[in-house]
Amino acid sequence: MAPQVSKADIIISIHPKHVENIASRVKNHEFRKYLLPAEVRQLWIYETSPASSVKYVATISAGKQPGEIRDPNGLRNDEFDQGRLDGLVKYAYEILKLEVLKTPISLSDLKENGWLNGPPQKYCYVKESMRKALDTVETTLVFDSGNGQPDVAPKRQHSPPEIPEQEPSDRPPKAPARRQTRTFPGVNKRRKTPTTESARQGLSRAGLKSKRE
Repeated sequence: MAPQVSKADIIISIHPKHVENIASRVKNHEFRKYLLPAEVRQLWIYETSPASSVKYVATISAGKQPGEIRDPNGLRNDEFDQGRLDGLVKYAYEILKLEVLKTPISLSDLKENGWLNGPPQKYCYVKESMRKALDTVETTLVFDSGNGQPDVAPKRQHSPPEIPEQEPSDRPPKAPARRQTRTFPGVNKRRKTPTTESARQGLSRAGLKSKRE
């Protein structure tokens, strides 16, 4: 019996350079030679070597044909609309929403869990067991609604605290409190400075004593 799969989710291989362009919104459409099934709405992006892991999940539009993008801001959009990519690609899928996995799923983990036998050559449906596991994976929103704006809350502006106005008072201002110094017995006593005459007598005695010696 074949394992159950989610028809709305596929794993698709994309080169690291193109993944970077998608994440930075330089590229807002993914181009392919083939038309994906109408049920497909999410691409679990397998970034090829050296990453070799599922790192992003993208919500996409239905397939567009040349002349239907009409958005010059994305990489190669005009070339596609003008038919200059004929023979290379036939369909374009707009990246409407992109999320990054907090912990990428490595190829070894994909194999160990029986979700992949190797890197997807074209694309493959997400197995139901993987779909259930992915429901618990933590992701961070990169952008949403195709507007290229990250889902970041605006920074709060902190205003300085308001100082309440003081009411005028008729009372005279209080005199500053006098500083009190506590004196403990045997501590903080000032030594008396000897008078000039006493000091002279002390020096004279010291001189006589040194001469006798």
